[in-house]
Amino acid sequence: MGPSLSISLRPFQGDDLETLYRIDRLCFAPGIAYSRAELRYYIQHPKSFTVIAEIAGHGIAGFCTGQLQMLEGHRVGHIITIDVLPNARRHSVGRILLRTVEEHFEANAARSIHLEVAVDNFSAQSFYQFMGYTQAGTIRGYYGGKLDALLMEKQLTANA
Repeated sequence: MGPSLSISLRPFQGDDLETLYRIDRLCFAPGIAYSRAELRYYIQHPKSFTVIAEIAGHGIAGFCTGQLQMLEGHRVGHIITIDVLPNARRHSVGRILLRTVEEHFEANAARSIHLEVAVDNFSAQSFYQFMGYTQAGTIRGYYGGKLDALLMEKQLTANA
């Protein structure tokens, strides 16, 4: 894929599930990638929001799913997953997807956003730091009881 990609966004549609499942399996190792049932649960949850990025002539390049939650009486956003196919990385797909879900959270009065990232996924950690997230803690054994996750968060100042 060339440097100037035509990226378009659209909401999740029911027949996307199998493609998103395959993308998740490509993006994450076994034990981190979601099962088909888990992915279906998160995407179809009533408080979830999934945005899909398509690249003209190449189809789905990635997706991001977030969920609005209540925490201590306040709305917060939770990034469930962000998946971008390897050949579409470094073309702003991830930034566009994440920003779109962040805007959805802002429009729904979320005060902050949190996510989990594997302690050994340094490229994702760098991406989230670039996008304004800071480390808020560690969750021991988050992935399959074996691999720790960093808890990262971003404050949405407009709603604080």
